Amino acid sequence: MSERWLLARKAYFVRDLVRDYCMVYHGVEQQHRLFTRDGLVSYAALRDLLGEANRKGVFWRLKDTAHHLFRQTTDNPPEDAILLWQYAGSASPSGLTVQSPVEALLDWCIGYAFHECAKLREDAFQRQHYSNRLAQLARTPAVTGDLYDPLSELSLQTNESSARELQRILYVLRHGLFLLTRYLGGQGNNRHLARWLAVEDDLARRTFADLYPALLQSLYGQRPHRLFRLAAENLLDAGRPAQARELLLRAQARQTLDEEGLSLLHSLEAGEALERAPS
Repeated sequence: MSERWLLARKAYFVRDLVRDYCMVYHGVEQQHRLFTRDGLVSYAALRDLLGEANRKGVFWRLKDTAHHLFRQTTDNPPEDAILLWQYAGSASPSGLTVQSPVEALLDWCIGYAFHECAKLREDAFQRQHYSNRLAQLARTPAVTGDLYDPLSELSLQTNESSARELQRILYVLRHGLFLLTRYLGGQGNNRHLARWLAVEDDLARRTFADLYPALLQSLYGQRPHRLFRLAAENLLDAGRPAQARELLLRAQARQTLDEEGLSLLHSLEAGEALERAPS
């Protein structure tokens, strides 16, 4: 993947990074709530979250996106860049690439959480199949204590392992959210990202939680309401004026629309009025 091609598509990759990160975080949180309530996690849900090599889930796609963004060589590294070996399949013949500290740590967090989630999926499989089978065998009269008892603690150990993995995954992903707010500092004009944040406002706010103001600050500085104008402009670029107007009206009702956004809304309303006027 060439640096020129990546640069041309970077706005889309960054949008995908934030979108998929929020979806992954939400999915892991759901499993944490399930485990807290019922003492188990869903193997099927984790299988879908991760996917397979020929049918990648959202977590796998997130990991790939992070690698595309953060593991590329560059002729103009930032001043604080660090040189890291990037395992197999590096774009660099030497296996070395340049990353900023924030990029390197965010890439690490996503990769670490992904592989912890793979371990959690295996624990869920063990619980769903082997722990249940062992419990069935224990209820069989022919299975005596001397045959069963040495194995009886394994199910409990699997549960303890799942609890630790969930804690580690959420801990790492939460810190990754902080790193995301730092990384996104140069994306204030990314209309694709703004559109996703505006359309999926509830998910973004729930995911970033107390870091959401820091996210807006990082992106838009002292003008956080630019978010909705940029999002509306992206919808207009996509030929969706009705959705752009609806988005701006919603922002206006919540008093999160700046003057430029209000001007755009008035322009859209005027255009709609002209279309409705009899010829």
